[in-house]
This record gives sequence, C-alpha cells and structure tokens, in this order.
Amino acid sequence: MGCRFSDWGANIAGHPMALILVIVFCGAWFLLPLGDAATAVLTLVLSVLAITLTQMVLNQQKRHDVALHLKIDELIHAMRGARDEVMGIENKSEIELEALRITGDVAERVLERRRGESVTSRVD
Repeated sequence: MGCRFSDWGANIAGHPMALILVIVFCGAWFLLPLGDAATAVLTLVLSVLAITLTQMVLNQQKRHDVALHLKIDELIHAMRGARDEVMGIENKSEIELEALRITGDVAERVLERRRGESVTSRVD
C-alpha cells in the first residue's frame, strides 16, 4: 500500500498543474496579511512536503531502475554468446566488476582468435 501511495503522490506532484497550484498557493499565502505565524506554518509545511515528495520520487525512480535492469538482464540471457555472469552486475562489488572486465577482455580475444581461425578454415 505504501508503494502505491508513493507512486500516486509522485505522479500527482510531477504533474505541471501541481507546480502551478503550489506557486499560486504560495503567492496568495504571502500576499494575504496572515502574519508571521502563518508564514512560519507555511515554511514548515512546505519543508515537510519537499522532503516527503523527494522520497516518493526517489522510490519511484528506484522501481524504474530495477525494472530496467531486469529487462537488460533478460536481453543478456536471451542473446546467444552473451555472458550470463553479467546479469545482475549492478549488485557486484568493485573487485567483482574488475574481474568481469578482465575476463571479458580475455573472452573477447578468444572470440577474435576463433573468428580468425574460422575465416582461415573457410579459405582453405
């Protein structure tokens, strides 16, 4: 339920009309003679809203990133010749990433050598 509420809040806050509404509301708030206490309340409310909406947008962005990584992992898995170790690479440490890069370079040289051998065997 929290994710649905967060998603809903982020979608509402990201709408252009929401920005216009906030600007009109703040302008009206400051133009009306409500006093310093009302201004302090507005500042508090806007600060809490800013923090909450930031967290909602980050939560939504995280879900989009996870979905994108899953799609990329599926493409890697479906490609013939792709290394399945690369799937889920975003969760690996720096050392593991460097090891994958090195093994990828070695694998690339082996593939180039095999391609060269297959071209020579066809010519013969």
